[in-house]
Amino acid sequence: MDFKSIFKTKARNKSVYPSLARSNGLSASYTTTNYKGISKEGYMANWIIFRCMQEIIRAATQLNFVVRQYKGDDVEDILNHPIEKLIKKPNKLYGKNELIKRAIAFYFLGGEAPFQKLMAGGNPKELYVYRPDQIKVRFTGDVDNPYADIRYKERIPIEPKDFMLWKNFNPLDEWDGMGHGMAFLEPILRNGDLLNEMINWNTALLQNGGSLSGVFIMDPSLSDEDNFERTRKELEINHTGTENPGKWLLLDGISQYITTGTTPKDMDWLQGKESVMKDICIGIGVDPILIGFNESASYNNKNEAEKGLYTKLVIPLMQELADQLTIFLNLGENEFIAVDYDHIPVLQEDMKELYDKINKANDMTINEKRQARGLETVEGGDIIAPTGSYAIVDGKVYLPMNLISIDDNTSKTVSEGKEDKSFMY
Repeated sequence: MDFKSIFKTKARNKSVYPSLARSNGLSASYTTTNYKGISKEGYMANWIIFRCMQEIIRAATQLNFVVRQYKGDDVEDILNHPIEKLIKKPNKLYGKNELIKRAIAFYFLGGEAPFQKLMAGGNPKELYVYRPDQIKVRFTGDVDNPYADIRYKERIPIEPKDFMLWKNFNPLDEWDGMGHGMAFLEPILRNGDLLNEMINWNTALLQNGGSLSGVFIMDPSLSDEDNFERTRKELEINHTGTENPGKWLLLDGISQYITTGTTPKDMDWLQGKESVMKDICIGIGVDPILIGFNESASYNNKNEAEKGLYTKLVIPLMQELADQLTIFLNLGENEFIAVDYDHIPVLQEDMKELYDKINKANDMTINEKRQARGLETVEGGDIIAPTGSYAIVDGKVYLPMNLISIDDNTSKTVSEGKEDKSFMY
């Protein structure tokens, strides 16, 4: 039953005051969970969601995509690979950072980021990502050819072999993974609506003079239909919704107005607003400390918050995109796109701690330690030796003192504190 029908029903009582006193609130309404609704209300009009998104995007653009290759049990980087160059400069309009920014924004807002590649000489030469609501596609359910009749802006055709959808998991996808994705922000949108309405309410209250709550004690003289209808329209048009808090309503027969003052519930507004904002951050996966909740912030927990943003959200998200691009961009056999984050300052402390543990390990060979650090193996490195007891010169392991080269007849173990007769000191 809507607002109007409530009043029509209660009008039968021919008594305005009891009807108004017993009137119920309207049911909550939420933003439509389509791309435009989420974009306008969940991103453009909600500063908490916007700030969380900016933290994710800025962290993602700091990462690098590199092309690597499996060689037996080893993995090595392929320097200056054409696909790596393509990602750094995907097209004439924007570079790698803009490509990542657009892809993440579309993924969060629409649940999917449509990619198109332009080919030249059998190789990808340009890469674009589009607004998901501007792409029309028919899903076939065929694993080998999942998309058909693809059009950008309803008039520009795209070949299925040149098209990719990077999408979020959708539990209601009727094509079981081969249909549309679910907007990442959809579960958070109700909290976003709540924050928007709280801000709108408070702003309107200030604009309307910051009037306190109060009670009108009315003379029951508004019992005729004309007065009742006028009162109903006045309430509906000028005194409902978040735009009208604090406005005064003048009625015939008012004999007294009593202000109720500020109650403890009113004073909980700021606390409630902060709680909603933190809920939004938690829902997206961004620690509230990173967007300005500094009441409990210190260097250590802010540092941990930044690490958590990378390790729990951004790096897995970008690795997911890298896996999709590996298939889409026709890489060679045993080649794949990986995410490089060794240069991220906030992660280097953990890496240094890990490397120290590796270097101090007494059950790992020199080459095993190097491989764990992402370095190439060296000649003569298949021995266990304490850190500092050897030197590496021109890709070969040497003993200390006179730096005698380790050859094939060398003992496989150099034990700390024990003499080995096979070496020259």
